[in-house]
Amino acid sequence: MVLGPSRKGQKVKVIRFRRKGTIRYPLYDIIVTLKDVRNKGKALEKLGFYNPNRGTKLFFLDSSRLGFWLTRGAIVNDSVKKKIVKFLFD
Repeated sequence: MVLGPSRKGQKVKVIRFRRKGTIRYPLYDIIVTLKDVRNKGKALEKLGFYNPNRGTKLFFLDSSRLGFWLTRGAIVNDSVKKKIVKFLFD
């Protein structure tokens, strides 16, 4: 018995950060991608962004699209999960 989204013919989708920006000024996109795609690879959809550099840290996430992908079996990366919990409850 196989648990989770990796059923026959389906590929595992992951919600994770993709780093962009310059050397000392990182910016992150929150994207949905296939698990076996590299970090700079093609994203299925961009859900939001995170900017850790400003005095007031910017975090934007489209919650309706997040819910859509979670119902489709996407797995949230640990680092994204921590940021979501931090910004929801702080």
